[in-house]
Parts: sequence; C-alpha cells; structure tokens
Amino acid sequence: MAMDLKFPRINKVIISGHLTRDVELRYTPSGTPVAKVSIAFNRRWKDNASGEWREQVSYMDVVVWSKLAERCATLGKGCPVLIEGRLETKSFTDSNNQNRKSVEIVADSVQSLKATYRSENESEAPKTDASSKPPQITDDDVPF
Repeated sequence: MAMDLKFPRINKVIISGHLTRDVELRYTPSGTPVAKVSIAFNRRWKDNASGEWREQVSYMDVVVWSKLAERCATLGKGCPVLIEGRLETKSFTDSNNQNRKSVEIVADSVQSLKATYRSENESEAPKTDASSKPPQITDDDVPF
C-alpha cells in the first residue's frame, strides 16, 4: 500500500539587494501594468582555509504586476530594495531554436530601503505592498 506524504507547498522568497537597472514598465494588450526589474544580491562568508571573507554576487529578474508595478516605476538603478514573492519558471525557445528555462521572482511586495528626507510639503511615498492578487495572464500577454 502506497502512502501519500502530506507536506506544505511553500514557494516564498524574501530577498534584499540593489536594482541593477531602472524599472521597465509596460502594459499588456489588455492594459494591465507589468514591470520588470533585476536585482543584485550578495552572499558573504568566511573561507575556512584562508580565514578571509569572500563574497559572491548573484542576479535575479523580478516581475511586478498591476498597481504595484506602477508604484515601482519610480525606483531607479542602484536603489536598495526588499522584495517578497514567489519563484516561477518560464520555458521559451531561443533564437537558435533551443528550448530554455529561466527562473524569476514574481513580486507580492517591493519596499525601497533607501533612506530619503522628505519635507513636510512633500507627499508620502507610495505604498508598495500588493493589495490584490495579480491577474491570470499568459506568456503571450507579457510584453518582454
């Protein structure tokens, strides 16, 4: 008798880093805002053999939907951010007709970590937490 294992289905990413370029905001044919950003993040560790600190930089693409995408459009290259979301794999055929896969983060929340001074006359910075779930959109709808 086979036993079904029950385990939680968790797909949650929390990452901080710096934007590697300005936010690229576009719209699907139906008018839904979608933004694409790239984040650089570091891993730092002490090498056991040499005792020296080492650092590795990695990069990840992030997709942001709806009103959250429009709010993120004000963020620029180098901006420190905290992103919460989920991992998603995309399959595509490259220019050499080879099947490829890529992994990206689909953001539920994007927070700027940049400390900025605002005078009393300036409006409050827009909130960047997602207020609703992203719409169901196919790869054909995404303008990247």
